[in-house]
Amino acid sequence: MVAAAILFGIYGPRMQQRGVPLLDGTPLADLLQAISRSAVTSPPIKVDELADPLEMTREAARDLGEVLGPGIEPPVLEEVGLALVGSTIERDLVGTSGVQLTYESRKSGERVFIFEVADAARFTHFDPLGRHLPLLPGARILEEIDQGVERLGLVILGIDGHATVIIAINLEKAILIADVIRPVLAPGDSDAESSVSGLS
Repeated sequence: MVAAAILFGIYGPRMQQRGVPLLDGTPLADLLQAISRSAVTSPPIKVDELADPLEMTREAARDLGEVLGPGIEPPVLEEVGLALVGSTIERDLVGTSGVQLTYESRKSGERVFIFEVADAARFTHFDPLGRHLPLLPGARILEEIDQGVERLGLVILGIDGHATVIIAINLEKAILIADVIRPVLAPGDSDAESSVSGLS
């Protein structure tokens, strides 16, 4: 009886989904393919040591305002040793727009890409229980992507009205950056984030 209860607890939500049509929307995996293409094909940014960091931030804020609306600022990642070195508006991310923000470590030269993407709820994914869900505010999806011998880290955050996609050299670094952008809330908080994985 205990075994049956455990199995029902694991597979019950998945069985509940059977016969239910999948949600309309764009699979999150399609967005990630478009973002990967964009990151690979974008022209390299040459860092000018004399560039004014405040002007760089203002330019990125203008790009974010144009795509996502007013009030969105680029993340400040100084506490993890990363400085903003450029921003680019991406007009064709599977039916929506976004802004690619490029950060660089002044010490190692390591690059981190953050994509702020409009209209997050249009993207769908599967949670750990197999439920097909839109990307809602509070969602936190962790993935690793094989790139030959490397495994890039990827964190997707559902934030009010938009999504933040972080691509770093490994998952630990991506999580560290995500925690700066959107700290994980304590379990007792009413707006606790869900940590899920599974792209559709």
